[in-house]
Amino acid sequence: MEVQFSKQQERIAVRKSLKYSIKDGVAFAATTGFGDNYLNPFAVALGASTFQIGLLSSASQFVPSLAQLKVADLVERFGSRKKVIVRSVFIHAFLLLPMAMIPYLPDSLRIYALIGLCALYVSFASFAGPAWGSLMANLVPERRRGAFFSRRGRLISLVMVISSFLAGYILHVFRKQSLLGFTVIFLVAMISRYISWYFLGRMYEPPLEVKREHYFSPGEFLRRLNVGNFGKYVIFHSCFSFAVFIASPFFPVFMLRDLGFSYITYTIVTVTVPLASILAVSYWGRRADALGNRQVILICSIVISVLPAMWLISRQIYFLIIIQTLAGISWAGFNLCSSNFIYDSAIPEKRTRCIAYFNTFNGFSICAGNLLGGFLATHIPPLFGYQLIALFAVSSLLRILASTLLLRRVKETRKKGVAVA
Repeated sequence: MEVQFSKQQERIAVRKSLKYSIKDGVAFAATTGFGDNYLNPFAVALGASTFQIGLLSSASQFVPSLAQLKVADLVERFGSRKKVIVRSVFIHAFLLLPMAMIPYLPDSLRIYALIGLCALYVSFASFAGPAWGSLMANLVPERRRGAFFSRRGRLISLVMVISSFLAGYILHVFRKQSLLGFTVIFLVAMISRYISWYFLGRMYEPPLEVKREHYFSPGEFLRRLNVGNFGKYVIFHSCFSFAVFIASPFFPVFMLRDLGFSYITYTIVTVTVPLASILAVSYWGRRADALGNRQVILICSIVISVLPAMWLISRQIYFLIIIQTLAGISWAGFNLCSSNFIYDSAIPEKRTRCIAYFNTFNGFSICAGNLLGGFLATHIPPLFGYQLIALFAVSSLLRILASTLLLRRVKETRKKGVAVA
């Protein structure tokens, strides 16, 4: 039975929901810091080959991408975005339990159990994504999206830094020879995700009527992909993700296997990204609200494009921290404004389906990038003695091409405000 709210009650419910959203984000950040950030290091610790690392990343994108095609249909069947979110997140959290038990499986099963569980784990997270994005776009007024999501992102990044450091310390205590540390951090990640699930369940869902005329199939979306502004952005973002994920899964492999970093050193380098994001996300939020999302995406994508090539210059930890700082600053702006661009581009009734189809195309591109990266990582001629360094250079070149050639076709959707210094 649907509860009717007065305008005043609805405003109160929305304010409470935004507070719950921040608490959900903080708990989810702990899940990311303890769990998601250490999936590839876990595979390395299990003895996965470079090809298997690529397969892990590919499977974690391909299966969720297929699942995305049914998210909007599920929302319409349940008649509620919130129901899809809370049920998906509950299973998402539960899957961390069998993942924590992988060290106790026979050696021959461990890698493939991890690949299968990761595919399911990311799939249920992706089920919640479009529905959550649609719900939050309804709750946060357009004029406040940059400010709200930057504040939320700042807290998320801070918790991610702290939790990643704690996870790295736990792994350091157990040493590389023991996999028990991974069991501990994945169980902590599971508890954190259930805390996130609790706050998501308390959020208010504004009524949303989706009519038959709002439906469009994946085929119809594909046919108009190169026509509308949103479709052109999907093409840019998907190509950019393809270029990024040719290299992205292999940075942990390079640091832990080829450079021989300890877990503490690896953690120091990797947490620099969310730490830099904390400092940058508020700035990008103000710039986006004032100048529009496309301008910020352009600036950040160009910086992101040159960063992998900088690994050719030096592999010293101090230089890598500089690279990671630039990455954190740039990814903060890119991710914030990319989400806001998508929210601004679709009407509420079509938003869930638009986000789902966007995620599908982007996921397939990531999967293709992972597969190509896994192939090239073992076949490409080495550069400065490392095949993965050559892979990073290829990724950088393709990112530059996507940023300079494809983003120019996309127009700004938001009305520009007064510039904020």
